[in-house]
Amino acid sequence: MRANKVFFITATDTGAGKTVTTFCLGVLLKNLGRNVGVMKPVQCAGQDAQFLKRALGLKDESSLINPFYAPEPLSPHLAFRRAKISFDRRRVQGCLKELCARHEIVLVEGAGGLLAPITDACYNADLVADLKAELIIVARTGLGTINHTLLTISEAKKRRLKIKGIIFCQTGPAKGSLPEKTNPKEIERLSGIKVIGTIPYMKPLTQKSILQQCQNLKLNI
Repeated sequence: MRANKVFFITATDTGAGKTVTTFCLGVLLKNLGRNVGVMKPVQCAGQDAQFLKRALGLKDESSLINPFYAPEPLSPHLAFRRAKISFDRRRVQGCLKELCARHEIVLVEGAGGLLAPITDACYNADLVADLKAELIIVARTGLGTINHTLLTISEAKKRRLKIKGIIFCQTGPAKGSLPEKTNPKEIERLSGIKVIGTIPYMKPLTQKSILQQCQNLKLNI
């Protein structure tokens, strides 16, 4: 049910930079000649899935990329309940199967962190297991990220999810603080999980700026 590789992009919390990271990975992998597709199974408000489809020049149907959408910016379980949307894990698996038939690599962007509930009985972590994906954890660079990142790693390990690595994403201009400088190495040392690299704050965020500024990412995909 999978392409050569399926990666689930999760994060330590909302707003950590999952969409930016997914876009950057897509650009870098396409630049290496890889056939890349994306998926955003669950989206609550916003235009993340539409942005990724447009920015990466993908022809896949929006209904495959984003099968479940709710209009309010809430936790998925609440947004779907309020919109009277019935979430179906099998439909997500079916959409991924079709995308896998078209692409060598599929990047799946989650909604929130691993324990963000999609329904009362299904969390993002359950979706990772359903899709048999490897995790890429997106983390902030500043103070507090050690705790958030180690908690995410701990939950992933408890559930026996395979972790590909950690990507740090600067969602604003770098401050040059000591935590920003030391957190990636400290988290790698404490967790034993490889740090893939850091995505700098880029404005504007374009394919050109990504190719110029994100060569530090050690993809090995």
